[in-house]
Amino acid sequence: MISFTIPTQGNAVPYKRTTQRQKWCDENYKKYQAFKKNVRELFIFIYGKYPHQVFNKGEKYYLDIKIYFYDKKHGDSDNVFKGIADAIFAKPLNDKNIAGSFDFFYDKENPRVEVKIYTEEEKQTKELEQWQNAQNAEFLAYTFKDLL
Repeated sequence: MISFTIPTQGNAVPYKRTTQRQKWCDENYKKYQAFKKNVRELFIFIYGKYPHQVFNKGEKYYLDIKIYFYDKKHGDSDNVFKGIADAIFAKPLNDKNIAGSFDFFYDKENPRVEVKIYTEEEKQTKELEQWQNAQNAEFLAYTFKDLL
């Protein structure tokens, strides 16, 4: 599992769909490009490798993010997810094999995005462990119900 935190100044920057002309004059697009660049550079700084040296093209990955927005004036969480997927799985990789989830919270003191990336095998292992823990809890609750 790959795990890291992206600190943000204010709210995380969401994906920005654009035309060719907007690439040169749209300030929001420039912010989006800068955010993607920062995400890639942070990944390289933490792991010492480019994403395409860590991930395999064509393999399915799960990207789970928790967004801690600065305030309630923010972009859509799904677009923040898309922007991070675009940044990490840029060429020569491809984000079409990315699944995952996102959630959001508010933290004015420490706005950030927490990122976790799993392989298919790691996700299955994680889900099996969660299921086993739930079964154990159920068993213990049933076994000791008379004692409570």
